[in-house]
This record gives sequence, structure tokens and C-alpha cells, in this order.
Amino acid sequence: MRRLVAHVGFLAIAAAATLTVHAGQESSAVYQGKAAEDFLTNAKIVSTRPLGEGVTRPYRVELELNGVTHSAVFKSIDVRKAGVTVLADGTSDIDFQDSWQTEIAAYTVDRIIGLGLVPATVERRVVDGKVGSLQWFVEVMATEAERLEQKLTSPDMDDWNEQILTTRLFDQLIANVDRHLKNILVTKEYKLRLIDHSRAFRINRGLPKPELLTRFSRTLLDGITKLEKKDLQKQVGKYLTSGQIDRLLSRRDAILALAKKRIAEKGEAAVLYK
Repeated sequence: MRRLVAHVGFLAIAAAATLTVHAGQESSAVYQGKAAEDFLTNAKIVSTRPLGEGVTRPYRVELELNGVTHSAVFKSIDVRKAGVTVLADGTSDIDFQDSWQTEIAAYTVDRIIGLGLVPATVERRVVDGKVGSLQWFVEVMATEAERLEQKLTSPDMDDWNEQILTTRLFDQLIANVDRHLKNILVTKEYKLRLIDHSRAFRINRGLPKPELLTRFSRTLLDGITKLEKKDLQKQVGKYLTSGQIDRLLSRRDAILALAKKRIAEKGEAAVLYK
């Protein structure tokens, strides 16, 4: 038992050290990966307060580990409704789900395919003894809504446009029905970070909006081929049903088929990028 405790303590110190080295930066080594995950899992909860934004009623959580402090966002919402549900905007959804569990699944899928846009997210018991998702709080310049309002423009528009295309592919892959301008975050380096995936992984077998997929990242197409049912069941089977995993793979196949079709029609140079 002493060896186990010592080992856990060492991991926590190592995670804090890694975060300290990268202080002031939001590289993927900080907002994603083992160091960030270990910090979220092991850090002391200093305080919690409602964020006051969003229907998922999130909390801002202040964390501290070996002198390193950082914020996180906690969600414990887990609403499921069978059949047809009419939403606030007048649209309808079948087998509605709004759950912290798909926040973790979205981060895990991001890591498998090499997307690099969803902040580290772990399961943890935080507020009022409730279990939910605890996500790394990303320091950003603005939301996409604020960027547009302020008329800010990336100095590298090719890179910016490719990030938008990558975001669209990810949302089609995970059938995310709740992407909007306020949950696309923009860093001061004009890099995107994606949050709010509690309404993802819908029952769609096909792509919700295939017309949005006009160009494709070679790297990401290679990445989505790494999605395998057995591995997904192991990594996200706790958070997604078998049906959700099957439909994720169906949408993966649809994306690959669509990319092949676009290439046949327009050629690789017009369809593929790095």
C-alpha cells in the first residue's frame, strides 16, 4: 500500500512539474495529454462556483497541486429522454441526451484521431458529491462570436480555414448537434479549442450535414481510420452505448466514402490538405 501511495504521489508531482514547465503557454502538452489529465484527477479542489452560463449548469472549479494552480469546468448534467423531444428552438430530436459522459467521450475520440482541439476531460466527483466531467479551462482571446464581433482576423488564413474544416469534420463524426459560435474558442495565436460536447454522439448513422465537408485533412482522414470498435469499447464503453459506438463508426465510414467521392470529382489537390 505504501508503494502504491508513493507511486500516485510521484505521478501527481510529475504532472505538476510538467505543467509548471509550460506555464503561460497553451501548447497541446498543457491542455491535453497525461499531465493535464493527472492534474485534473489529483489536484486539490480549492473552490467551486456556478459559471452562470449554459443550460448544462457548469461550475468553475479552482484546483491546486504542489503549488501549481489552474481552473477547470465541471458538468454533472445527465438528461435522457426516449422518443421524440421538441427542443427550445422548435426542432425535434429522437432519444434526446444531454450528458457529461459524452464530454469525456469527445475528448477521448479527439486523442485517438489526433484532432488536438478538445481540452483534457476526466471523470471526477466534485460538486455536492456528484460525479461528472472535469475539463481543463483554456485561456483564450475570445469566443468565435466575439472574434467576429470585434472583426479580428487570423494572420494565416490558410491555417484558419483548415481549422474550420477540421472542426466541421469532427462535429460530423461525433454527430454534435450543439456547435455554435460561443463554444468555439480562439487563442491569441488564432488556434481553435472546442468545448461543449454534452449533446454529441447522436443516433445518426449518416452524416448530419455532409454538404459542409468539402475539403479534408490527410492527417485526420488517417486518424479516423484508427477508430476500431474493440478499442472504443475499452476506452469509451463506460460513457457511450454500443449503439452510439456503432453509429460513430458508420459516420466514420461515411466520411471516408465522401472524401473518396470528392477526390474522384475534383482531384486530390483540390480536396486534400495537410
